[in-house]
Amino acid sequence: MKTKYKFLIYLALFLIFTLSSLWLWYKLTWEGERYLGELKHPCNNEYSIQLYHYSKFDWAQTLYFEIKKNETTIGLGNQFDITNNMDESIENFEIYCYNNILYVTWKNSNIPAIMFDTNTHKLYPHEYVQDSYDDDKYKKELFNRIKKGNSILQIE
Repeated sequence: MKTKYKFLIYLALFLIFTLSSLWLWYKLTWEGERYLGELKHPCNNEYSIQLYHYSKFDWAQTLYFEIKKNETTIGLGNQFDITNNMDESIENFEIYCYNNILYVTWKNSNIPAIMFDTNTHKLYPHEYVQDSYDDDKYKKELFNRIKKGNSILQIE
């Protein structure tokens, strides 16, 4: 009778070890897209910002967004930052509005990561490569406008 219990205990330990190893392997090698959620602000209900987390087998995992107007995509797949947090969630982001500009902060509420003018559709970051001339131009222009409404904002 004792050998039967020993066998069951060893079998249970083996299964626990195997399943936890598979779970860890999956977490370390997860590759794909995960929808984080939607951000809206009462100042403009037509527009929303959809946030996504994309992982490759890499420590630097992409965060990107889409701008939607009444469920129609107008800004597609723009990368705005990277993270190594596998469990990034929508609660880490905040959306604000000033002078028809929606802006999103992440981790630091004084540094806008995404800026979008709902009147002109100027957007930062508006290209995948963030070092372009137009990207810098829109970044400075939009930032200077929202800084008038919140003087403690900073730019990276």
